[in-house]
Amino acid sequence: MVKPIIGIAPGVLTVNSQMFPGRQRDYVNRDYLKSVTDNGGIPLVLPVTTDVATMQRYVQLIDGLLLCGGQDIDPLTYGEEPLAELGAIDPQRDQYERALVAIVHAAHKPILGICRGLQLLNTLYGGTLYQDITDMPAGEGTLKHMQAQLPAYGMHHIQVEATSQLATYLGQTSLTVNSFHHQTLHRIAPGFQVVATAPDHVVEAIEATAGGMQLGVQWHPEMMQTDNPVMAQLFAKFINTSTVTN
Repeated sequence: MVKPIIGIAPGVLTVNSQMFPGRQRDYVNRDYLKSVTDNGGIPLVLPVTTDVATMQRYVQLIDGLLLCGGQDIDPLTYGEEPLAELGAIDPQRDQYERALVAIVHAAHKPILGICRGLQLLNTLYGGTLYQDITDMPAGEGTLKHMQAQLPAYGMHHIQVEATSQLATYLGQTSLTVNSFHHQTLHRIAPGFQVVATAPDHVVEAIEATAGGMQLGVQWHPEMMQTDNPVMAQLFAKFINTSTVTN
C-alpha cells in the first residue's frame, strides 16, 4: 500500500547571533513529523516561498496539507488594527499559507490546521479572531488556555458535536485536550461551523460544511498522540482521507 504524502507548512524562526544576525530558518517541530509517520503517512516539509508556481508544484506532490502552530495571525489580514495584546506576527508566513491553502483546496485535497492553523483557516475565509482571550465577553474565556508545562497532558475538557466529521475521526464527543494559545476564534468564517467548544465558550474546532475536508483544531494533538489513541486516530483518519494521487 502506497502511503499518502502529507505536506507540512513550516514555521519561520529568526536566529540572532554575532556571526549570523537575523538569519531565518524554516522549521517543523518533530512532533508533527512523528504524528504523520506514526499514523501511516510520509511527511514532506514545504519551505516558505512567495512563488506561486513553486506552491503549485508542492501541491502536485502532496496528498494532504498540515498547518502547524506558531505566531499570531496579522490582524490586518482580517480587517482589524493590532491591539496591545497582539503577540509576534509573521506577515510573510501568513501570505504563504493563505496562498498555499487556496491551491490545496482547489485541488480537492484535505487540510488539517492545528492551533495557528485553525486560526489561519478561519481568517482566510472571512472570519475574525479575538486578538487575546481577555477580549472575549465577560464570563467567557476564563479557563487556563496557556498551560506552562506537560505538553501531552489534557488541561481542560471539550465537547464535540456528535454529528460532526471531527467526532467521527475522534470516535468520541467528550475529551480533554492540551492548550497553548492566547488568541481564539471570534466571528466564524462563512462555510464553516463550530464543531467543538471548551466549557468557557472558547472555540476548539471548526470544519468546512461543504467542498471537501478542511478541519481546524485549537489544541495540539501532535503533542499528545504518542500515548493517546484518540489523538493518534485523528491523524490516522486525516491521513487516510488523503488519497494518493501521484
